[in-house]
Amino acid sequence: MAYVLEEMTWPAVEDALDETRLVVVPTASIEQHGPHLPLAVDTIRARELGRRIADRLDCFVAPTVRPGRSDHHMAFPGTISLAEETFRSVVRDYCESLVAHGFEHIALFTSHGGNTASIEALAPELDADLDANVFVAGDREGMMAARTGAMAEFGVSPEEAGAHAGAAETAFVMETDPDLVHDTAGTTGFVGDIDEAEADVADGLDALTDNGVLGDPEQADPEQGEELIERCAAYLADEIQQETERLEAA
Repeated sequence: MAYVLEEMTWPAVEDALDETRLVVVPTASIEQHGPHLPLAVDTIRARELGRRIADRLDCFVAPTVRPGRSDHHMAFPGTISLAEETFRSVVRDYCESLVAHGFEHIALFTSHGGNTASIEALAPELDADLDANVFVAGDREGMMAARTGAMAEFGVSPEEAGAHAGAAETAFVMETDPDLVHDTAGTTGFVGDIDEAEADVADGLDALTDNGVLGDPEQADPEQGEELIERCAAYLADEIQQETERLEAA
């Protein structure tokens, strides 16, 4: 079962710490996701993945850290971006609080690519500074493989699935929060090789797409979303399980 920290009383947390000392800390963002999805897409994804991971591992999931690092989306109204120092300080404070209560393994993961470099740089520092094992679960390549693999089952190409607000993220939210998905007609954005366009993205997503979409949301449906969620949760849970077993055996 998942121990959802923010929904528990302190005595319940105290009791559950007798069962597990592992906590998953999701990080996300508040940023534009095209004309059809809410700013909270990455936060929704982090919430759902965090709970499913915790359910698989019978561990805690902490409240999602957000906003995050979203400078490249600031051309689109509503986006909120934290400075690098601020974001890292918030994650550090989260982890220090958790360690103070007796957590021994802290698995960070992100549903937002803009946070990746920050948590990958910070995790080793926290691991060295705190009386706990702190690590990042999985990597961008593994998550993208889970995403594209799930969408391929439905005949959706990697370019259509997209790296941002495309068919994949749209399908995810269709499954978890359908009332937040607006009409996808005419929302197709940049459909191409995102790796080749990374230089443009670094200058701001608006350099690549007028509507903030990378992919084709019109190809999305809720059935894809459930497969996508399960594959991504399974990938991250497996990565966390392997790392905690390695640490405990060391």
